[in-house]
Amino acid sequence: MDRVENPFTLLASLTRMNWLMFLCAFAAWTWDAFDFFTVSLTITEIGATFNESTKAVTWGITLVLMFRSVGAIIFGIAADRYGRKWPFVVNNVLFIVLELGTGFCQTYRQFLACRALFGVAMGGIYGNCAATAIEDVPPKARGIVSGMLQQGYAFGYLLATAFARGLVDTTPHGWRPLFWFGACPPVLFIAFRLCLPETDSFIERQRVRAAGHNVGKTFISEGKVALRRHWMLLVYLVLLMAGFNFMSHGSQDLYPTMLTNQYGFSKNGVTVTQ
Repeated sequence: MDRVENPFTLLASLTRMNWLMFLCAFAAWTWDAFDFFTVSLTITEIGATFNESTKAVTWGITLVLMFRSVGAIIFGIAADRYGRKWPFVVNNVLFIVLELGTGFCQTYRQFLACRALFGVAMGGIYGNCAATAIEDVPPKARGIVSGMLQQGYAFGYLLATAFARGLVDTTPHGWRPLFWFGACPPVLFIAFRLCLPETDSFIERQRVRAAGHNVGKTFISEGKVALRRHWMLLVYLVLLMAGFNFMSHGSQDLYPTMLTNQYGFSKNGVTVTQ
C-alpha cells in the first residue's frame, strides 16, 4: 500500500505558476456555479415577471442541465485541439453575454433560450478549469488539488445566496440585477487568463503532434486511442456523475423555493439556512 502523503507537503510542492493557474480555474468554476444558481434563487420572482408557474420556470434549470453535455463535448474537443487558454476565454465571453441576456429577457421563451445556451457554456467550463488547474501540478498533488477545485461549486452557491439577498427585490428591477451582476466578474477572469501562458503539458503535446507532420490526424488518432483504451472507465465515470447529479440537483435546485413557499421562511431565513 502506498504511503499517505502529508497534504501540506503536497501543496508546498506547487510552483507559483501552479497556484496562479489553480486560482484562475477556481475563480471561473466558482462563478459558473454562481451563474447557475441565480435561477434557483429567483424562481418565484421570475415566475411572477413572466406570469408562469414554478414548474414552468424550472425548465430554465432543466435546459441548462440538458445542454451541459453539448458544451462539454464542444469545448472539450476545442481545449484538446487548440489549447486551454482561448476556449477558456470564449467560454467566459459566453457567460457575460448570456447572463446579461437573461437579465434583459422580456418573454418566457427568451428566458428559456438564454438558459439553454447558458447550459452549453456551463458544460464547457469545468473540463477546461480542471485541465488548467491540474495538468501541470506534480502527480502526487493532483488528488488534493482537484478536490480543492471542486469546492468552487459549493462556494459559488454560497456567493449566489448572499448576493441574491442583496440584489433581488432591493431595486425597481426585481430579480434582474443578480444576473447583470453575474456578468461582471468573468471580465476579470478573462484578463487573468490572458496574463497566464498555455499549460506546459499542452505545449508538450502540441510539440509531439507537430513532429508527426499532420497535427489534425495526430489529434484524431489520440482521441481514438484514448476511447479504445479507457472506454470502460469513461462509462463508469459518466454513470457515477449521473448519480451524483441526480442526488444534488434533485435536492438543492428547488430548496430555496421550498423554504419560501412551503415553510414560509423570510428572505433572511432562506439566506441563513442555505
